[in-house]
This record gives sequence, structure tokens and C-alpha cells, in this order.
Amino acid sequence: MERAFGRHDQHRPRPSDMASIRQIEANRSNAKRSTGPKTAGGKARSSCNALRHGLARSDITDPAEAENLAVAIARGIGHPVTPDAAMALARSKLALLRIRSLRQAILGALLTSPLAPDLKGLRGLERYDRAALVQQRRTLRLLSFERK
Repeated sequence: MERAFGRHDQHRPRPSDMASIRQIEANRSNAKRSTGPKTAGGKARSSCNALRHGLARSDITDPAEAENLAVAIARGIGHPVTPDAAMALARSKLALLRIRSLRQAILGALLTSPLAPDLKGLRGLERYDRAALVQQRRTLRLLSFERK
């Protein structure tokens, strides 16, 4: 007997979920009109969208600062640690410090201007904060396995 809401039903598209030929043609027509910025100024502005705070870049840490912290972490843990694991933990710690510093700056701006547009940015920092915390937990878990 097949269940009404089983796992297999979730992956089968229903006819009502599928786009009609008219919808597909309309989507293609609309896509031709929305191709992004046309002017040089608009292109320059949109090219900086991902660089507002730099947190999305993978190389956000100063290599010397990360190396010094990784060495300190490796010494302070008390058991042999691979350089990669120490560096991963150092990078996640530095990312967390940077995120918290940005958060503090945004909150400071909100104190001077309660209607600051940075309120949206404050919510956006949560994504990067969670990612850095996940990386830190993953590395700490690896370090605990190395010790065993």
C-alpha cells in the first residue's frame, strides 16, 4: 500500500506544478529584457556588490596574523595538531572577530541614527557569523578526533 504523503511523492512533479508552454515563452521573453546594468556606472556599482564588507571572500585574513594565531593555537592545545587544523581554527577565530567588530560598528551607528540603513546589514552578518561558527566547530571536532 502506498502512503499518501510518502517520500516518493515529493519528487514527482504534478501537472499543476509544471510550467505551460505560454509560461515558458513569457519567461524567456522577460529574461531577454532583464540582463543587468547597461551603463558603465551601473556596471561599476554592481561589480562591487559582493565587496561591501569583504566577508564573503575566502582570503579575508592577513596571512601573517593567521599564521601567528595558528602557531599559538597549536602550542596552547597541549597535544600535537596538524598545521592545517590549527590554521583552519585560526581563520575561523579571526573571521568571528571581524564579524563581531563589524556588528559593533553597526550597532554604534544605530545609536547615533536610529533609522540607519545599516539595520539590514546587521541581519546580513548573521549568515557569516553562522558560517564561521560552523567552521570553528568542525575544526574543533577534528582536533578532538586527532587527540584520540
